[in-house]
Amino acid sequence: MKVTKHLLEQFISLQGVDTQELLVELSKIGLEVESFQPIQMNSKVVVGKVLQKEKHPDADKLSVCQVDVGDKVLQIVCGASNVKENQWVAVALEGANLQTPKGELKIAQTTLRGVQSVGMLCSSIELGLPKINEGIMELDESIGELEAGRPLGSYALFDNFVIELGLTPNRGDCLSVLGVARDLSVALGLGLQNQNYRDENTVLGIGRVLQVINEGNFSSSVLYKVACVEGIQTPLEISLSLALCDFTLDSDLKNFLNYAMHSVGVILQTYDFDDFVDHTSNPDEAKAELFLRHQSGLDCVYTKTNKQKSVVGITSDSVQEKKGMVILEASYVNPKVISELIYTHPEIKKDIAMTYKTTRGSNPDLLLGMQFLCHLLIRYAQIEIYSSHHTITQEDQNICIKTTYESIISILGQTISKEEMTNLLKKNGFKIEASFDENFFMAIPPKYRQDILSIQDLSEEILRFYGIDKIQSAPLCSVEQSPRNNPLYFRFKAKRNLMKKASAQGFCETLHYVFTERKRMQELGIECIDEKLEILNPITNELDTLRTSLIPSMLESIQRNKNLGFKAIALCEIGICYTQERQEVEKLAFVVDELEQNQSLSYPKGKKWDFYQFASKVAKIIGDFELEALDDFSVLSSELLHPFQSAWIIKQGQKIGYIGKINPQIQEGFICEILLDSLLGEQKQLKQEISKFQANTRDLTLMIQKEIRFTQIKNAIENAKIAYLSAFYPLDLYEDKSFGDEVALSLRFILQSKEKTLQDEDLEGSIQKILQVLNAEFGASLRQ
Repeated sequence: MKVTKHLLEQFISLQGVDTQELLVELSKIGLEVESFQPIQMNSKVVVGKVLQKEKHPDADKLSVCQVDVGDKVLQIVCGASNVKENQWVAVALEGANLQTPKGELKIAQTTLRGVQSVGMLCSSIELGLPKINEGIMELDESIGELEAGRPLGSYALFDNFVIELGLTPNRGDCLSVLGVARDLSVALGLGLQNQNYRDENTVLGIGRVLQVINEGNFSSSVLYKVACVEGIQTPLEISLSLALCDFTLDSDLKNFLNYAMHSVGVILQTYDFDDFVDHTSNPDEAKAELFLRHQSGLDCVYTKTNKQKSVVGITSDSVQEKKGMVILEASYVNPKVISELIYTHPEIKKDIAMTYKTTRGSNPDLLLGMQFLCHLLIRYAQIEIYSSHHTITQEDQNICIKTTYESIISILGQTISKEEMTNLLKKNGFKIEASFDENFFMAIPPKYRQDILSIQDLSEEILRFYGIDKIQSAPLCSVEQSPRNNPLYFRFKAKRNLMKKASAQGFCETLHYVFTERKRMQELGIECIDEKLEILNPITNELDTLRTSLIPSMLESIQRNKNLGFKAIALCEIGICYTQERQEVEKLAFVVDELEQNQSLSYPKGKKWDFYQFASKVAKIIGDFELEALDDFSVLSSELLHPFQSAWIIKQGQKIGYIGKINPQIQEGFICEILLDSLLGEQKQLKQEISKFQANTRDLTLMIQKEIRFTQIKNAIENAKIAYLSAFYPLDLYEDKSFGDEVALSLRFILQSKEKTLQDEDLEGSIQKILQVLNAEFGASLRQ
C-alpha cells in the first residue's frame, strides 16, 4: 500500500509534522513503513508557458519554442511531439541538475543544429518522477494556480513524499488513504478534515432516466447515480498521484475511479447507460432499467434483456471511453461473504484488483465514495451529474464486544485508566456503552473495521495507540505442575518410549512435511483429502495437499538413501495425518528396504527381510498383536501392497493398522502403518487371577480344508466358551498330495480350573466339545 503526503493532506493537515516522527508513528501503530521516497524538485525547475512554437529549420523532429519563465522569455529547442503553443510546462533553467534514468544531467546553454537553446522542457521521468505520458509533462490548474517563473517545487504535488506500508491481511480499512489518515489522526492528535463534496450539478433527478429494480433477496449494498459526460481528461494531480502509488494509468474515466477508490476505499465502477435502455420497445424512450438479482448466492447486475453485466464485488464491466450517459455504482459486500463466494464459485472470472479490496474489507460508506468521485468529475471534467441517487442498503449486524476494563488490563499486563481506554477507542470510531456500575462495558466497532471481533482485538487497538513502549516488561510467571495431572506429558512420554524401542530395534526416526503431492498419493492408490476441502494456496506444486499417510514421504526417503549408496535402511516416524474429511489423526509408521543386514562374512549377499521377521520387529516395539489376512483392498491400495503378503494388525480385537510387503512394481521392502491413539489410549491394568491348580495340555491334529483361516477357527472356539479352556495356539501345519484339499493342522490346548484339579472326564469333555464345534463349523475331523 502506497500513500503520498499530498494524498494524506486531503484528509489531515501535516503542516509542522516532522517527517521522521510521522514514519515512526506509522510503524508504532502497526502500519509498518517498508520504504520512504522524498519527492523534491531542483530549485531551478520552474513553471513556464510556451508562447510560440516553430519548426526547426534543419531538423524535422525538433521544434523551436519561445517560453515565458516569468522574468524573461527563453528560446528552447524541444524534441517532444506533444509540445504546443499556450501550453504550461516544467522548465529546467540553465544550471539545473536533473537526476534522469540515464544519469545526472546538467542543463547548460547549447546550440542544436545551428539554433541556440537555453534550458529544457522536461518530461516526468527527467524530473525523477514516474512516466505519465509520452513527451513533456503538461501542467494544469489541478496542481494550483499556474504562474510563470514559479519554482515547481513550491507546489504541494511536487513538494511531496511516497510511503510504502506493509499491512497485515486484517487491515483492509487501510487499503485507502482515508484509512491511513484515520489512524494517523489518532496517533498524532490531529483532526480529520471534514469536507463538503459536491455530488451533483443539474436539477434533473435520477428518477427521470434510471429505474433500479431489486428482484429477490439482494444481499449487497449498492448506490447508483447517473452522469452525462461531455468531455473528460485526466488532470496532472490525478495521473501523477496514481503513478506515484504504482497504478497503471488507464482510460480517463477509469483513472478517476482508481483515484477515488484509492483515496476513500469505496468500490466504484461504471456502466454504459445505453446497455440498460431497451430501444426496441420504444426507440424514443431514454429511460434505463437496471435489474439486481440474487442467484446461487451471487448478487448480479442485469440489463432488461437479461444480460449479466457484473457480479457485485467480484467482476466489473468497464465502460468504453465515449461521450454520453454513464451509470456510476458504489458497492459494499461483507469480506467474509465475498471470500466464501469466490471459494464456492471458482468458475467466475474475477477482477483481481477489485477482489483484493473486497475480500480484505472495503469502505461501507457508499455515499462518501460516490460524493468524492462526483466532486472530482465536476471539478475536472465536462459533465452533468443528475441529482439524488438510488440506494439499496443491507445493514450488517453490529459486532458488540462485551467485556470489562479489568479483562483488558489483564491482557495488556499493565494498568491503564478507564478514561484513557475509553478515549482511545472513541477516537478510533468505537461506540462505547458502559454499565451503570462502570465495571462492564460494550464496544461497537465502526463499520469499516470488520476485523474487530473479540476482546483480544479490542485490547490490540488500545495497545496500538497507547504505545507498546509504555508497557513495562515483567518476568514470566511459571507454576510447576504435577505430571500426574498432565495427560499431554504422559502422551509425549509414551511416544518417546515407542521411538526408543524402535531405535533399539535398528530403526532411524524421520520427520517429513505434513504437506505432500496429491498426484503421488493417487499413483500409490492412497486415499486423498476430499477435493472440496483441499488447500487453496499450496506452498509449491509438489506440496499441494495434506498427507493422509506417512508412507509416501518415507518411501522417498528410502529411495534417496539408496541413491546415496546406503543399504539395509530402516525408518520410523510418528506424525500428523488427515482423513478424507480433513480430520486430524496421528500415525506411527515403519518402512524398510529389502535388506535386513548388509553384506558380511556370514551373509555375502546380505540378509533379506521376510514378512514374519519384519512383523516380529514391529511387535517388539508396539507389543504383541495378531494378523488377519488382507484380501479386501477397498481401504488399502493394491498398487502399494503386495497382494499375497499383507495383513491387518489386530490388537484387543480391533484393527489398528496394516503391515505388508511393498508391491515389487514400486520398490522392494516392507511397510507398516498404525493409528497411534490405539497404542496410547488409556489402558487399565487389570489384575488376573492365577489358578493354584495344575494346568493340563492336550494336542490335537485335525484334517481341515485349506481355505479355512486360523482366525476363523480361533473365533469359533472362543465364541463356544469351552469349559476349562484357558488358551490355545497352532503348533504345526502339514500338507501332502494324499490329503487332497485338506491340510493337517496341529493345535495345542491348555485346560485349567480355578476351583479344582481336573479329572480325565473333565478334560475329555472339553476336548470333545472343541471337536464338535470345529466339525459343525468347518467339517474338521481328527487325523487317523
